[in-house]
Formats: sequence, C-alpha cells, structure tokens
Amino acid sequence: MDNYEINILRRNGNWNKITQNDDVMNNNELHNEKKLENKNHNDYEHLNDDFKFYLKQVSSIINKIESLEEEKNNLKIQLKTYEVEFINKKKDTENKINLMTEERDILDKTINVIKNLKSI
Repeated sequence: MDNYEINILRRNGNWNKITQNDDVMNNNELHNEKKLENKNHNDYEHLNDDFKFYLKQVSSIINKIESLEEEKNNLKIQLKTYEVEFINKKKDTENKINLMTEERDILDKTINVIKNLKSI
C-alpha cells in the first residue's frame, strides 16, 4: 500500500489527485484552517455589516440634504413674495410722495398768487 492515489472533488467542481508524495494536512491542521476560514468569514460579515451601516448613514445624510434644499427653496419663494410686497409698497409710497410734492408745489404757487394779489 505504499503506492496510492486519491481523487478528491473540490468545491469548485474540479477533481484533484493526491498521492502519498503530496503534502496532505492532518485533521488538526484542517481544523485550524477551518477556524481561520470561519474567522475570515466572520470578519468579512462584520465588514459587510459595517459597510451596510455606513451606506445607510450616507443615505440618511443625503435625504437630510435634499430636505434642507427643499426647505431652502421654499424659503427663497417666501422671500421673493416679501420682496414683491416691499417693491409694491415702495412704488405706492413714491407715488404718494410725488402727489404730495405736486400738491405742495400747487400750494406754494397759490400762496405766491395770494401774496401778489395782496400787494396790489
């Protein structure tokens, strides 16, 4: 039994031939390798969970930014409304000032006419 050969089907579907000259792991080495594999898998799962957590955080921040943008746009619309109101109020005030200026000019002319009539 010195000369033997074993065919092993690997997980990837390929067959692998092992002879007595090949370095075959004993059960203890295989167990340690599986522990390392499980640890790597757990580390991967942990990193994957962290990644998902950070993706959710980034998504939350993006939603908040979009909400702030919408609120900012609404505030700009309100400011535009107030700006229009103030512009209209300014125009009304300017019109009143112009009317009062005209009235003052008419009053000054009338006073001058009365003074001139008195002096005759």
